[in-house]
Amino acid sequence: MDKNTYNYMVFNLLFLIINQYQPQTLAVPPFEHTFGFYRASKYYLRLFIGPNFDYNDPQDIAAVKLKELDDPKTKKDDDELSVFAVNSGKGQIVYNIGLSAVKVYGNEKMFSQPKGIAINEDGLIAIADFGNKRVAKLQYIKGKLEFIGEIKLPGRPFDVCLDSKNNLYITDYDNSKIYVYSSQDSLLRSFGREGRSYGEIFQPAGIEVIDADATNNYYHEDFVVITDNEGKRVSKFTTNGRFLNSVYSFEIGLADANFLYCAIDYFGNIYITDEKNDQIHKFDRNLTYIISEGRTGVGQGEFNSPRGITIGRRYGQVFITEKEGGQYLWIAIDGIFVGCFPSAFSARQPGTTIALYVTDEARIDIDIYNQSGEKLSSLIDGLKRPPGEILIVWDGLDKNGNVVLPGEYEFRITLRARHGHGARVKKYLRGVVKCVAS
Repeated sequence: MDKNTYNYMVFNLLFLIINQYQPQTLAVPPFEHTFGFYRASKYYLRLFIGPNFDYNDPQDIAAVKLKELDDPKTKKDDDELSVFAVNSGKGQIVYNIGLSAVKVYGNEKMFSQPKGIAINEDGLIAIADFGNKRVAKLQYIKGKLEFIGEIKLPGRPFDVCLDSKNNLYITDYDNSKIYVYSSQDSLLRSFGREGRSYGEIFQPAGIEVIDADATNNYYHEDFVVITDNEGKRVSKFTTNGRFLNSVYSFEIGLADANFLYCAIDYFGNIYITDEKNDQIHKFDRNLTYIISEGRTGVGQGEFNSPRGITIGRRYGQVFITEKEGGQYLWIAIDGIFVGCFPSAFSARQPGTTIALYVTDEARIDIDIYNQSGEKLSSLIDGLKRPPGEILIVWDGLDKNGNVVLPGEYEFRITLRARHGHGARVKKYLRGVVKCVAS
């Protein structure tokens, strides 16, 4: 079998398995971390905020470890994030400071159809005030939000994000442009050529940035991700506006989609909410498709019209807003044992290739056991690999360099996430290969 035929066969088998498989690369945190409360409905929010609270058209969400709440003498509070979410239909910002009481700021007179939100560790908040054609700027100080300014725009801003230098990136939905403003509110640059072809921008919605100087950026890359083209496309640009790549919804097997907001994790993996299909789509840092998580519903592993998404990059916490509430999840490792190629070998042509598919940056251990349950050898110990397809060769030899005896041999595979809270979660896979008599 030539290499091209082999690669084609493995790709099609992977596509079939992944589309039938329900991954859990976004995991529910353990009970001791959340006491079982990983999902909040609008009724749960009313319980905390008040019976008159109306959860109406939720949009984006942002989370941050505020400097004001950090105790530099301990690391125990480093994963305690403050969360800010947009309740667009009521012109409100709903926020929870350091796991304290839930509060509400704003009204329909202050904000008109607000969409995206961003915040930095100093408490500076930017809001895409869609209906008012501006980006509103707030400051969190000692438990309160204060209005501190605005940036007027020629069109309606859909989303905003901040880089490590506090430069502000804005999507202009009406004019198909991306604007970049300095921390002093001066326009640094804009980019975007209107259109639906590769390299062009059409009605951009969500945006997220990661830059080389940002903390919790493993590969020290910088790029911008946007959703556009009526929710059918994800595109990647440099922070200076040079086009890098695009993926259309049909390219990942979707007949229809509505890509909305974006998030980027510690390893540069890209997450996109899709309210049309009730899923979160995950791409690697090169915008290569990895997996789609979720199905329609309100149970574990299910989403109800997901909207905003934000990720705490240091520990991998994920916050998602939905039509009727929201979820708190962890980035975790998941994987599929695709198979062994060939599935049987002989002493005349010993060896096989183990094909795996993993959904996150992984640390991999593989032990080989014979049919009596005795450990034959450790094939792989602590191998580090990015998400996607992984091919590992076993030469069919034992630890003494001899071809194994005829029989079945089991691969016991352990996957560990390489980062954050997800590193606590392991995934175990098993596969079998046969050695047959010549």
